[in-house]
Amino acid sequence: MPLNLFPLQYEVIPDKADHTRNVINLIKEADEIVHGGDPDDEGQLLVDELILFAGYTKTVKRVLISDNTPNAVKKSLANLKDNSDFFGIYQKTYARTAGDLLYGLSMSRAYTIAAQAKGYQGVLSVGRVQTPILGLIVRRWLANQAHTSSFFYTLDGTFTVGGNTFTARLKPSEDLLKDEKGRVIDKAAIDRVGDRCKGQAATVRDCAVKEKQTTPPLPFNLIKLQQHMNKRFGLTAAQTLEITQALREKYKAITYNRPSFPAHISCN
Repeated sequence: MPLNLFPLQYEVIPDKADHTRNVINLIKEADEIVHGGDPDDEGQLLVDELILFAGYTKTVKRVLISDNTPNAVKKSLANLKDNSDFFGIYQKTYARTAGDLLYGLSMSRAYTIAAQAKGYQGVLSVGRVQTPILGLIVRRWLANQAHTSSFFYTLDGTFTVGGNTFTARLKPSEDLLKDEKGRVIDKAAIDRVGDRCKGQAATVRDCAVKEKQTTPPLPFNLIKLQQHMNKRFGLTAAQTLEITQALREKYKAITYNRPSFPAHISCN
């Protein structure tokens, strides 16, 4: 431990062998290559891996296309970069991929052997992403199982002042019985306060007017959109991705649909 996996060895997936061979043959015939992978980390890695695997040493340019409309594509093609400028992105993504592989295989083996020594007969899968997520789910489930129902009470009133109607909530006084979060747990006491206030005139003791600015929400990135579509329409992440892919490729209605970074608005 850990497993000695370096340098990583690439192997072509059998059902992709013919396609890969054809692409590599075309790469070797080219005097110059334009790298047109998706404008993100994985897009950089995907094409760079194939170029390096083919042993290509001539000029490689990089085009970044996030908008498939003709004018935007022409503008991107007129602004080619040296692919070497993006080598750091390739290295970063390759390192993450290699690290995930090393960590996943080594830790899965270690945990499985340790568990089997205690009588467990299955395989324990460990991963950089999957294990923390599984831990969050398990802790949430355990907290749910250990939860004991408790009740607290609030008192809301509707008031009319100067022709304007608004709702206000009672701020509990010190003599009301409260839980550790300051919430009233004595229903009878709340009911008595409500009965005393019902139909009575209210006095506004203090009033403040403040100007506030609220910025509009940013456009969705893919993750936020998938969350929204699941809550609003019950769509799975895969369904939302499929829809955005069609909107981008078929209808050219949106720009690149797979960014993991926060959405922003470009002035270009």
